[in-house]
Amino acid sequence: MNSSTVKEKIILAITQDMKIYECFVDNLKFLNFEVFLICNIGKDLKYKNFYDRLHNLFRKTILKDKSFKKKLFKKYELKNNLNYLKLIPNCDYSLTIRADLFNDKVLKAIVEKSSKNYSYQWDGLSRFPDIYKSLNLFNKFYVFDKKDLNYENKTYPINNFYFDCYTLLFANKKPEFDVYYIGSYDARINKLIQICEHLKSKNLKLNIIICGKPKIDLSSYSYIKIVHDPLNYYENLKMVANCKILIDLHHENLHKGLSFRTFEALGYEKKLITSNRIVSEYDFYNKNNIHIIEDDKMNLDDFLNTNYQEVNQEIKAKYSFTNWIKYVLEKDNSIPLFIH
Repeated sequence: MNSSTVKEKIILAITQDMKIYECFVDNLKFLNFEVFLICNIGKDLKYKNFYDRLHNLFRKTILKDKSFKKKLFKKYELKNNLNYLKLIPNCDYSLTIRADLFNDKVLKAIVEKSSKNYSYQWDGLSRFPDIYKSLNLFNKFYVFDKKDLNYENKTYPINNFYFDCYTLLFANKKPEFDVYYIGSYDARINKLIQICEHLKSKNLKLNIIICGKPKIDLSSYSYIKIVHDPLNYYENLKMVANCKILIDLHHENLHKGLSFRTFEALGYEKKLITSNRIVSEYDFYNKNNIHIIEDDKMNLDDFLNTNYQEVNQEIKAKYSFTNWIKYVLEKDNSIPLFIH
């Protein structure tokens, strides 16, 4: 992106969920950015001293205060992030993902360190109402769900994307599995099993990963693997590389935006089975590549019997991380992105 030898500096403030920040950093460095990473609280945090551990034990057992540990670690996080921000140089940009997860003091310190500041909320705004008070901090605040667009003229449209720095991961790959899905255990499980049983009847090899503790017995479905902790995002990409078809079941009552899974299918040339009808309104939609599940009807036979059809390279590049970050940072040569 930056053809000069001088690297543009960017602060990336992002959730630790699935360690997706590692892929952001990889792709930003691939584009010649110098990255300064700020993360919200994660499982890796440890007690600073024995007193804090003892204090938490007292609060939890005697006072029945089960929230003390989280508050304590949030205090650690705030101190660590503010101290780190004092040490880094002034930056050209900041990009904050899930600003609702960060303390107001951290957000203000980030904005003071950067010439231009942007934020992206990759979930519905109404799910995390704390975010509304932070909208004015940023030059632009991006959303991926149409219902959140133009909120008090402060929000702007953006899609998700696929990371385009991992060419070697997908080069000359011969997939071991036909179908891949990963998701948390929730109300989507019945739809998922219905789809998988149909695919299994076609003798397809399935790699289905459910994160969390199921409330029903899934042991009779040999293709389902239960994991307590989700894969990190790069490990997920390895699984994507090792399959031919992805399943995407969106949270219909939470948001209508397109998931990362949709753009993984586009960027890495995988076929997609999805429950999100909005995808048909996008310029990369091809019924031979993307099958939309309609209610209880599978209608998958024709889809399974057709080969993947290459998407126009200009359209494909439009939804890459490279174009995404250009558009977010308002670079002159970016291709505009819209949501439907």
